[in-house]
Amino acid sequence: MNITPRGMSVMNLYQLYRNKCLLVNRKYQRKLVWTRSEKESLIDSVLSQYPIPLILLAEKGMSNKGETTFEIIDGMQRLNALFSFIENEFSVGGLYFDITQHPTANTLSKEGVFEPIQEEKSKLLDQKRCANFLEYQLPISTFQGSEKEVIEVFGRINSNGKHLSPQEVRQAGITTVFSDLVRELSAEIRGDVSREVLSLTEMPEISINSKSIALGYGISADDTFWCNQGILRVSHVRNSEDEQLIADIILSIALNEPFSASKDNFDDYYQNDKKKLEIESAIATYGKANLKNDIKLVFDAIQNMVSFGDQTERNYLKNLLNPTAGSNAVKEPYYTLFMAMYKLLIVDSEEPFIIDNILKSLENLASRIKSGKSISVANRKENINLTIGLIQDYFKKSTSTLRSSGVLAIDFENYLRLSQVEPPHYDFKQGFYTLSDKKRVFDENSFEKILHNITAMANLGKGRKGFLFIGVSDREAHSLRVEELDDIIAPRVGDFGVVGLEREAKIKGVSLDQYLSFITSRINNSILPEKLKSNINSKMSPINYKGKMVLMLEIEAGEEPCWYGDEVYIRDGGQCKQISGADLANVYSLFR
Repeated sequence: MNITPRGMSVMNLYQLYRNKCLLVNRKYQRKLVWTRSEKESLIDSVLSQYPIPLILLAEKGMSNKGETTFEIIDGMQRLNALFSFIENEFSVGGLYFDITQHPTANTLSKEGVFEPIQEEKSKLLDQKRCANFLEYQLPISTFQGSEKEVIEVFGRINSNGKHLSPQEVRQAGITTVFSDLVRELSAEIRGDVSREVLSLTEMPEISINSKSIALGYGISADDTFWCNQGILRVSHVRNSEDEQLIADIILSIALNEPFSASKDNFDDYYQNDKKKLEIESAIATYGKANLKNDIKLVFDAIQNMVSFGDQTERNYLKNLLNPTAGSNAVKEPYYTLFMAMYKLLIVDSEEPFIIDNILKSLENLASRIKSGKSISVANRKENINLTIGLIQDYFKKSTSTLRSSGVLAIDFENYLRLSQVEPPHYDFKQGFYTLSDKKRVFDENSFEKILHNITAMANLGKGRKGFLFIGVSDREAHSLRVEELDDIIAPRVGDFGVVGLEREAKIKGVSLDQYLSFITSRINNSILPEKLKSNINSKMSPINYKGKMVLMLEIEAGEEPCWYGDEVYIRDGGQCKQISGADLANVYSLFR
């Protein structure tokens, strides 16, 4: 392993940052978690010319622009603090960085990449202090090594980190099937799914924010299912205790016995070779994909019960399970409910049919079960069996195969969130009927544009996929307009309004199934290539999200570029555009 110590200025590092040459591997890296005060303290040290801890980077190769790219091994929080100070996200001592003193930052602010603070000159750092800040030499060590070596180094550095919670220490630098499954499921439930390796510039979008810290990150802990329903507190999610709860559930299901959830027992399944082999073998026997899907099915079922009728208020589940909880979380009652639901839904292949009675039976469950900081297997078995007894009369044998139930609500929400960081791969259409006050008619021009977009997604590159959602509005103005015209309430996921297609079936005077068949037939009768149409039909998925039906089209690129008649379209960011001439060669290069 070749290690090279060096100094690098804040200015040079910012250039690397904005050129997307500083990478984060989510396989082992945690989220952005520093508070504003921690960021301010670091900037104050730099402004005072005090030394700060070493930053460790691994060389990963060259970018498309011929620049060296680096994976951040240690120092992600510090680097984010430096760059967010430059981009006016916070002040130190009441003073903001003057972006006019950094040409790149100044240009990016004018281009709308970030929003500069609108302050008087007296509230900006003076020219000399800005220059000193930008010229400050950070201690950097870079090394070249295999992925295995990178992960090993990360684990050694972070295994005793002062800022890491016990669960973050367990996950640091571990890449077993078990730890990967914990990461994947936790990210999907929180809503911070992303590519495995991404630029540091994208990390704020998938990091955890809260009302109390207000750092502008993309995922609000307060709005996650865990905190919204009072199962965990915001501090728990920021410290990855949601991942510990997911690990608890995985261990219980895979090992076919409620897990004795003590710190030492959790540590064993991450660190003890014998225990690690035990859980890896158990997951392999169950099937990782099946285990992941089954857990999401149960999670979805609980979410659906919570949102049943008008029972959507904040902390509804906490108040149901433990009315006297106050500010306390309800981790153990939720675990008990989850495992009881798992037994009924997955093991016994049943489904809920009188949800009101299920909810009434769960009132003050916490008072009937045993709990504690370290709870035994026997106590947990007793808790789960008691809960099954309370609710099983309101379940019936399922008439469908759960594992082929289509796209789950949790997956749908994550598709919408992913579209924020990967816009070329996603497109949304509220529907096909006009939104005018006069006669509502099928919009042929809009339908033609949808076909262009399908073609463009088929040109993303060999083996790549795009997703088109019909029944989802990506503009609040359109969502409000649909609500006004069609007298509906559209559930929101971030900036998206799920308006559904039932309303358009009503306008056309047909059933929803007939309307979906109508859309399918229109696509089949278009001039899209036959192979593409066949591919779309085989992967067309109706999604029922909170009572609204959305149609998802999955478009997978083939072996060569796709033409729409004699025209070629591509995705440019989140837009569709027709190309010709030299641009065609670029499209063909994506299929080599």
